[in-house]
Amino acid sequence: PVLLPGLNVCAVCRPAREVGGDYYEFVHLGDGRLGVLVADVSGKGTSAAFYMAELKGIILSLGQIYQSPKRLLMEANRILATSLDARTFITMIYLVVDLEARTVTYVRAGHTPLIYLPANGQPPQTQILIPDGLVVGLQLDGIEELFEELLEERTLPIAAGDLFVLFTDGITEAMNEEFDLFGEERFRRLLEEHGHLPSEDLRERILGDVEAFVGDADQHDDMTIVLLRIDDPPSASDSDATQP
Repeated sequence: PVLLPGLNVCAVCRPAREVGGDYYEFVHLGDGRLGVLVADVSGKGTSAAFYMAELKGIILSLGQIYQSPKRLLMEANRILATSLDARTFITMIYLVVDLEARTVTYVRAGHTPLIYLPANGQPPQTQILIPDGLVVGLQLDGIEELFEELLEERTLPIAAGDLFVLFTDGITEAMNEEFDLFGEERFRRLLEEHGHLPSEDLRERILGDVEAFVGDADQHDDMTIVLLRIDDPPSASDSDATQP
């Protein structure tokens, strides 16, 4: 969906039977930077779809104002806490890839972890990145201050070949007919074994393995994956960003 010289991006959202709350977004930031969001709105149906649409507008607007992922989520939480109903919350993870500084900066608001597969690992070994952070949109006394206090922003150096995987719990909590979960450990092993594949092939491998695992069991949650692979630094002749 987005082409940025020096970054290979591949994403998919496979909805469950009913309208779900998974959402991903890309925010063009200029100067070799791209913001990436994956979010999961609690609940199903039209209310979840409405809140997803609201979240999209908020993220695309705030992403142009705030360079810091933490600041963006702090402001998004302030807005959403006044508009979500009391039973709804949103988990999300947001990162900014900076191809000039060669860094990834990320925050997590109660969401599934960010999985990082360094290019230089021999054998390949995933790292589970779980910075602190509460879910977005809670409506409790003093919760805004606590949200901001607990939200942890981290920065990692990046190298060509590094892989970052953002996903929702529809992947790891996919359940088969024996009520076994696909699980984080199985997902990690899959990435370590097949992370060398081109991003589109890896995406299809993940979906295929999950579908083979669950068999005929009904699934009630969306499955969303965003794969970010760092390529060699772009040459000076490359444009900043283009869309297909």
